[in-house]
Amino acid sequence: MTLDKRTVVLGVAAAAAVAAAATATAINHKSNGSKQRREVTAYIDAVNAIENQMHKPLARVMLAYRDFTAARSGGREAVSELAAAAPTLVRLDRRLAALPAPPEAKKLRAGLVRLVGEQAAVTREVQRLAAFAPHYSAVLRSAHAASAQLGLALHAVKIPTPHVLRGTKRQILAAQSQYTAESNAAAAAQADAIDAYDRTITRVVGRLRKLQPPASLVPTYRAQLRSLRDAAAAGTRLANELRKPDRARVPALGRRFTIASREAGTLVVQRREIAAIRAYNARARAISSSSADVERELARLQANLP
Repeated sequence: MTLDKRTVVLGVAAAAAVAAAATATAINHKSNGSKQRREVTAYIDAVNAIENQMHKPLARVMLAYRDFTAARSGGREAVSELAAAAPTLVRLDRRLAALPAPPEAKKLRAGLVRLVGEQAAVTREVQRLAAFAPHYSAVLRSAHAASAQLGLALHAVKIPTPHVLRGTKRQILAAQSQYTAESNAAAAAQADAIDAYDRTITRVVGRLRKLQPPASLVPTYRAQLRSLRDAAAAGTRLANELRKPDRARVPALGRRFTIASREAGTLVVQRREIAAIRAYNARARAISSSSADVERELARLQANLP
């Protein structure tokens, strides 16, 4: 599994971006000068008063996610703290959007609203990631355990080996009858093992369907869900075929069963996963970019206002 490593990377990237953005308006400004400068200064003071309220929720986001990625015992607390931080950022975003700005600060206001909106969006995604990852990992552990148990069960089945028969006609018929009985018993044992695997995977699929993945893990989640569903369906067909007297189609169905169980690791799925991760990283990096835009606009106003 690569989920845990990916989770750490995404969480750290988001936390770093949010931390960088938290100081976007922390810049000195003059309180004297022209009417335009005084109006912009008053607007910046009002913005800073609102932005100061972001320090605590942003610090909570970083600390909670650091605890989560470190796999500490406070994982549930981290999820609840992240869940509380996102609405706080949304409220702050609305307050910034409602704050009137003088004409000279219109560009600054637009940049600030965009910045805080991006902060809120990434925080929501990190919160969903923090809530999703532990349950997803636990469900997949059940699937991996079922696969391991199936492997052990199939390995334990004694399959009779075909060999040349010699002896009287009666002896040959008796040997053939014994071989058929042993083959049927082995096939039935294999079918029983696959049925047990299917029952577990069906429960796993039911648990997976209850989860809500963040956007960055939707391709991985959908591929895993589809792979498990297909594996269970292929397993059912294989088990049914194993119980038939004529098992000529068993090798072909066995290959389909193996292929279905490996769907989640195909190249197409991996490309979708990479695309989703890149999109997430772009959203996280946009915070730093927006923060820099705000700082540049503040510097421009500082230098150009009379």
